[in-house]
Amino acid sequence: MIVLMASGNASIVSWHIFDSTRTITATIAAELGEVVFGSAHYRILFLVGVLLFAVTFLTNMTADIVMNRLKIRMEGKR
Repeated sequence: MIVLMASGNASIVSWHIFDSTRTITATIAAELGEVVFGSAHYRILFLVGVLLFAVTFLTNMTADIVMNRLKIRMEGKR
């Protein structure tokens, strides 16, 4: 629940950069306890979780590839 407190837990979408917002993790944590098991909302929350995992995984893999290439280039090994 610290995710909810730290993110401001605001479910309103705003274009102002300093307004509170709700992160994907906070949305999953806030809504998963109240959703009906097996409903469309339940499935969407799991889809959002899979999407979050996929984006995080791809970002980390890309960063790892870039770092390894830079390391090889800086050390002069080929």
